[in-house]
Amino acid sequence: MSRSHTLQESMDDFIQGTAASFTSGSAVHSTQEQCMEMLAQYLIHYSDLFQDTEFNDESDFAEWEEGLEQHMADLLEGDVEPTSDLGQLPMDALDPEHLRDFLGWFSVRETSNAELIQAYSDVLQAWLSFSHERGWFKHDEYLNLIEILAEVTPDAVRVARLSRVLFHFVRSGGGVSPRLRSKRFSRFVEGHGRVVAVNSDSILFDFDNMQERIGPVALPQVILEMIGEGDVFDVELGLRGDAWVIVDIGPVYPSSVYVEVEEYQGLDKRS
Repeated sequence: MSRSHTLQESMDDFIQGTAASFTSGSAVHSTQEQCMEMLAQYLIHYSDLFQDTEFNDESDFAEWEEGLEQHMADLLEGDVEPTSDLGQLPMDALDPEHLRDFLGWFSVRETSNAELIQAYSDVLQAWLSFSHERGWFKHDEYLNLIEILAEVTPDAVRVARLSRVLFHFVRSGGGVSPRLRSKRFSRFVEGHGRVVAVNSDSILFDFDNMQERIGPVALPQVILEMIGEGDVFDVELGLRGDAWVIVDIGPVYPSSVYVEVEEYQGLDKRS
């Protein structure tokens, strides 16, 4: 069995190998390319696979900071593209948890399009099978990766759809009753709030940096049915009168990818 292929080569070969099945400009092929590009971006910038930059002295840091500022300026001007080459990273560097975090955290942070999240999962499934059939993944590695993908996909699709519904709900007024609309907010809470209870007409939040639970936050039944206990909302809440309401909403993350700081064991850094 050949183990010479790198992750980057397997991604490139997958894209090239499936290109013949689609017409030029095919939406499916475009989604495949986009998914592989985003996975590479996640692995480079957010995973444990690339060692953090270390500085020997202040001059090294100043030089790095100056280079970073110039690079960001070039990005904004469109003069350079974000780096997305995984170099010589071997196939066995990919851990199942990388796929969990990519689909259940990174992807839903970037888009609330549930259909696109499902499409990304389908692409990852096809790429893993493509690579396994060519002997680039060991069988047990492949099974572990597929198992995690099957586990995280339903939650990732669900929270993406939930994020979009909540966005429109908040933008339309958030269901604030007429008696409360004229009242000013007396308090605000924002951050990552974990849903600790889903009741018949509301939810209750727990924020990591607070000693109290916030809520209840009333929501329509159709939205409550989409929420899972343990889901984490990037949210701003306001207290108006005696009722907490959602003032602003960002992504929602499933509990399977969002853990308390003290629970997180992490993956070993690779040099």
